[in-house]
Amino acid sequence: MQRAALYIRVSTEEQARHGLSLEDQKNSLTQFSKSHGMKIVGIYEDAGISARKPYKKRPALLKLLDDCRVGKIDLILFIKLDRWFRNVGNYYAVQEILDQYGVSWQATQEDYETTTASGRLKVNIMLSVAQDEADRTSERIKFVFEGKRARLEPLTGNIPFGYKIEGKSFKKDESKEALVNDFFKKYLASGSISKTSEFIREKYGVLMRYHLIDKMLRSTTYYGKYYNMDGMCPAYITKEDHEQIQAMRRKVVRKAKNNRTYLFSGLVVCPECGNRMSARINTKQTYVFYNCNGHYTKQNGCQNRVNLGERKIEEYLLATVDNKFHEYKANFSALKNAEINKRARAEISAAKSKLNKLKDLYLNDIITLEELKADRESLLAKISDLEKAALPEQKQDFESIDRVLIENWKESYDGLNREEKREFWRIIIKEIKIYPDRHIEYSLNV
Repeated sequence: MQRAALYIRVSTEEQARHGLSLEDQKNSLTQFSKSHGMKIVGIYEDAGISARKPYKKRPALLKLLDDCRVGKIDLILFIKLDRWFRNVGNYYAVQEILDQYGVSWQATQEDYETTTASGRLKVNIMLSVAQDEADRTSERIKFVFEGKRARLEPLTGNIPFGYKIEGKSFKKDESKEALVNDFFKKYLASGSISKTSEFIREKYGVLMRYHLIDKMLRSTTYYGKYYNMDGMCPAYITKEDHEQIQAMRRKVVRKAKNNRTYLFSGLVVCPECGNRMSARINTKQTYVFYNCNGHYTKQNGCQNRVNLGERKIEEYLLATVDNKFHEYKANFSALKNAEINKRARAEISAAKSKLNKLKDLYLNDIITLEELKADRESLLAKISDLEKAALPEQKQDFESIDRVLIENWKESYDGLNREEKREFWRIIIKEIKIYPDRHIEYSLNV
C-alpha cells in the first residue's frame, strides 16, 4: 500500500475562497487517498502562508521533507500545483530533495507528469504563470494597503493589546485602558519587567507573559506609530517615554549574589573603555564599591583602576542633583529661545523688507491705494504677531523627574528602602561616569 502525505496550504487572502480552505483541501485529498487505496501517513498544513514564501519558511513543508528523508513517505498529494509552489526556483530546490529520497508528488485536481521533457515543460509553464499571478496579486495588495495606511486605517485584523477597531480606525479599548496606562507608568518608575508584571497581577488579576510585555515595551504603537505611520493609533505614552524605555532596557541590571540590591546597577560606566562598572562588596561585607570590570579582568587594557564607594556616589548625587536639574532646564530654555529668536528675527526682517517695498509698488502704479493699505495692515499685524510669539513656551520631557524631585524630597528619600532608592535613581539618572582621578560626572534622563 502506497504511503501518502497530504499537503495543504492557504495564504491569508485565500482563506475565504470556496474550495481553497484548509478543510476543503483536506476533505478532497482524504477522499482521493481512500478511493485509490493509499495509506495516509501524515497531514501537513501551512495555514496563512503564501506559496511565494521561501520553502525554508514554511514549517509544515519542512516537517514533510524531514519525514521524506527518514523514509516515511512514498507520495505527496496536493489538490493543485499552486498549493505546492508558485516559484520555479523553490520548486526545483525541493524537487531535488524528493528525487534524492525517491518521493513523487501528484496534483489530484490537475494533470501533470514529470517523467518526460514535455511534462516538465508544462510544469515550468504553469509555475511561471502561477508566479506571475502571485506577483500581480501582491502588487494589488500592496496598493490597497498603501491606501489604507495613508487613511490611517487598520491593514489587518491584528489588534495590539489595549486597542480595538471601531469603524475603520483604532481606538483605545476602555476595558484595558487603565491597565495599559498603569503598565507603562510602573515600568517607567521601576525599570523592572518582573515588578511591573507583579504589580499588574496584584492590581488587575491579569497575568502578563514576558512575550507580551517585551512586545509592548518595544512597540512604537503605544506612542501612536503603527505600520510605520504616525497617528495610526491613539497614544498611551509619548515618543520620549518610548525612547526612555528603550534606554532603560539597555541598562542591564543583573541579579546580584545573595539578592543584594546595588543602588546604581547598570548606570555606572567607565569613561576610559566604555564598559559598565560592576558593583562589588568588600570581604567584611560592609562596604559596596564600583570598579571597571574591564581593568580587573584585563580584557581590554583599561587603565581605570579606581574603586569608588557607593555611599560617596550617593552623597555626591544627593548634593548636586537639584542644581543639575535646574541647570538642564535653564540651558534648554536658553538654547531654544536663541533658536526661536534667530528664526523670528529672520521672519520679521523679511516682513519689514516687504513693507518698505509697498510704497514703491504704489508709486509705480503697480498696486492701488486700497491694496497698499490692506497689505500694509496685514504685514504690520504679522510683524506684531512674530514679535509677541518670539519666545513661545517650549516643552521638554522633565515631567518624570519633576514627579520625584518634589519639595523636601530628600526627607522622603531617607525613608526609602534600597530597592526603592534604586528605582528613584533609575528615573533620574541616565548615566554615571567615574574617572581615574575619582571625580564623577553624570547625565539626567531628559
